[in-house]
Amino acid sequence: MTMIDLRSETINKQTKAILYAMMKAEVGDDDLGDDPTVNQLQEKVATIFGMEDALYCPSGTMTNQIAMRVHTRPQDEVICHKHSHVYLYEGGGMMYNSMLSPKLLEGDRGRITAEQVTESINPDDIHFPKSKLVVLENTMNIGGGSVYDLYEI
Repeated sequence: MTMIDLRSETINKQTKAILYAMMKAEVGDDDLGDDPTVNQLQEKVATIFGMEDALYCPSGTMTNQIAMRVHTRPQDEVICHKHSHVYLYEGGGMMYNSMLSPKLLEGDRGRITAEQVTESINPDDIHFPKSKLVVLENTMNIGGGSVYDLYEI
């Protein structure tokens, strides 16, 4: 039986066919908007989801940081598990990029419950940051790959 390692996209080894396709791919500068593959992917995803546009993010960290920034304002609070990726492994990004305050919760193998979230929402009081965003990591890396089922989410 062949073992497939899904810990990270950086661990996987590309096949010869994938390497060949990468070498033959038409490329451009994504910052300038002229990478045809990225443009085609963004247009396809926007169409699938019925949106006017989509944004390709090459990493989970980039995606997490953008999501936290667009859903919050400086000095808001993000509720997450104490071992969540956004807190431990993104270089303090939520604090630096978005000026957010994390509220760290304990949980079962990295999972937090709706009751825990409800109990930790700050009162409407100028002395506390506004609880604005909840981050659920699915799958939870440090939790051994634990997952939430749809009902829990």
